[in-house]
Amino acid sequence: REERLEREAQEKASSSNTTTMTTTGIGGSWNKNASAKQETYRPSRGSWGYFERPKDISKAYGGGRRVGAGYMKDAKADEDYDERIKRRMREYRSKMGIEVQSEKEYETEINEALQIAKLAMQRGIYNTAVSALEKVTQWCSSNSKVGSQVFLELAMAYEAAGRSQEAIQVYKNLSNCCVDEVKNNAKRLLYGIESFEFLKNDAQLQSFNRKKIRSTFIDATGMDNFATNFDDVYNTAYIDLSRNEYKKLTENVVRSVREARQILLQAVDSGIVSRTKIVQALRSVSRRFDEALVEEWKAAEIASKPAIMMDGKPITVAGPETSEQVDFNLAPPEIMIQNMNGEWRLQLVADRVGDGVQFYNTTLAWQVVDTTSMAFQSDQPVGFLRVGQSGKLEFEDEKRILSRTNVESTNGVLAGIFKGGGASSNRIAQQVLSVDSIVMITRCAESPRWENEDKDFFA
Repeated sequence: REERLEREAQEKASSSNTTTMTTTGIGGSWNKNASAKQETYRPSRGSWGYFERPKDISKAYGGGRRVGAGYMKDAKADEDYDERIKRRMREYRSKMGIEVQSEKEYETEINEALQIAKLAMQRGIYNTAVSALEKVTQWCSSNSKVGSQVFLELAMAYEAAGRSQEAIQVYKNLSNCCVDEVKNNAKRLLYGIESFEFLKNDAQLQSFNRKKIRSTFIDATGMDNFATNFDDVYNTAYIDLSRNEYKKLTENVVRSVREARQILLQAVDSGIVSRTKIVQALRSVSRRFDEALVEEWKAAEIASKPAIMMDGKPITVAGPETSEQVDFNLAPPEIMIQNMNGEWRLQLVADRVGDGVQFYNTTLAWQVVDTTSMAFQSDQPVGFLRVGQSGKLEFEDEKRILSRTNVESTNGVLAGIFKGGGASSNRIAQQVLSVDSIVMITRCAESPRWENEDKDFFA
């Protein structure tokens, strides 16, 4: 009995000297038994690990879940744990764009934009729907419930308005969003628009010709028309090649700006190049200039608009795909002004119809352009007189229009009696179509008052 009491006293003293520690998991505090003998073993199976471990982990480390009578749950620790989990979840949802504060702040504006877009789409006013939705995209996220709906409506408005590239890009981004319904709808719509674009591009190939497609109705009651249903059918349109108009049309076709430039360089005198071909060359340059100018205006309009953002990235607009090689490059305004500097000799003046081509090979008409001081000097014949002019120049960058101001002229009163001619066309603003180190082609920016207003005059 004495030995047993002594042993219990030693165990009590050793337990009072131990350090109280707390586990990281659920189960409360435990006291480490330093005097306990640790019997270890190494598992015979490799799947259990190779290193030694205690045979009784609860006796060696004192761990395990504490349940039953006498265990008190720490309510404050549980509240701190729940609050920490909620805070992390809020940070995650905010980082992924599932919950966006700006959507809550501008909820009224977003709902109004969705309503306007819905009514505009029902009435076929697609550009209005696009404009209304683009104004609220800066506050929306593609992963939130409201934001994903805004972008889906915007993509459908893009597609209806004919802006396929923007629609495809928005559909692709929505295909990875967190809202399952919007994601599935975006994938289906993306498949549809990509299929349409593929078929459209396939139909533009040279191997595809609609004229070769012919739907035939076969009358099975009589076989006398069997050959007409299956034999090749040819176009039997008749062209009278004996008439002079067809020959005149085909001989004067100008197929490129480069060919037009070569024609104008050769046309130094009457008889070298036909007047009709000269006018066709000028009209070809004028037509390419108008097309390039419109494209430049469209590009400037797109660049001036603020970029539409989607999840912090702009919705870019792909440039138009051109299968043909562009043979006309519209020079920037500063390059045109630089190329205009120098002395120029008037070669010819023509109108759109072709019956008014006037050559200046027997007379001398020249003009000196100083783009540094934006001034000019010119000398040209009008009737039996020679008229000299000088003044200032103004150049409009948007339409490439060259205007003359503060013009002073010699023999101007007498020259006013004679209409037409180089000096007459020089009095009005000129639109510079093309200019390089050799040739400059201009077009009257306004119809001269002495001629038909439907004509275009080139110099």
